[in-house]
Amino acid sequence: MKKDWDFVQFKKEFYEFTGLDLDRYKDKQMERRIGQLVNREGYDGLHSFFKALKSSNELLHKFYNYLTINTSIFFRDTKIYDYLQNSAMVDLLNKFNRLKIWSMGCSHGEEPYTIALILDQLSSLHRAEITASDIDDKALEMAREARYNLNQLEKVPPELLKSAFEQKNGFYYLAPAYKKAVTFKKHNLLAPIYDNMPSMQMILCRNVFIYFKIDVQEWIVEEVSKKISPGGYLIIGCAEFINKPERYQLERVIPSIYKKLK
Repeated sequence: MKKDWDFVQFKKEFYEFTGLDLDRYKDKQMERRIGQLVNREGYDGLHSFFKALKSSNELLHKFYNYLTINTSIFFRDTKIYDYLQNSAMVDLLNKFNRLKIWSMGCSHGEEPYTIALILDQLSSLHRAEITASDIDDKALEMAREARYNLNQLEKVPPELLKSAFEQKNGFYYLAPAYKKAVTFKKHNLLAPIYDNMPSMQMILCRNVFIYFKIDVQEWIVEEVSKKISPGGYLIIGCAEFINKPERYQLERVIPSIYKKLK
């Protein structure tokens, strides 16, 4: 009987297949989570699971979701979005004629579309270019469709829910004006492509790098912070923390929100 792959071989084959380097994730946590998924899905080992991943886009999407607990809702973490709407976004609109905003690890689009809704509330959607990225093709496809369940919209103010979404067949569809405001792209945030990206006034990288090893987290923060204009903002997740942000010319304004100094 052929011996099953160990985790080292699985990581190597998965990297060659997808370009996503699992070595940069926290090893014990990642190996345990993948083992749980393999058992849950009924595969007899990592080799058979990998073969299934290569032949099923649906399973690959499920795997990406599972790796990063890929769930979100509109206006997630109310304090963060209140600060963005009432302080940070107003600050940026006063300083810059046009805003370039990047939502990294955008999942199904809830985050960048929330930013679009906030900008519209400030009568400034026309002044912004919003880019959103994810490594998961299926997630990007769903984001472009912008169809949501009510539980994904539970924090949307009632008047905004009524004006920005159309209810049809049990789902809520985002209005075309907001869909057009966001450009979705496939992007592996571990790839060394940041030098080719334009300067941004705001980057949201929330609940993404917490899964990576410390040195990888620091590399991501360093690369991302280089792309933020002085006076711009980096937004991270509520469970994430940047150690010694001054190393990256960042200053913490409130928990999860950092401002670029120079």
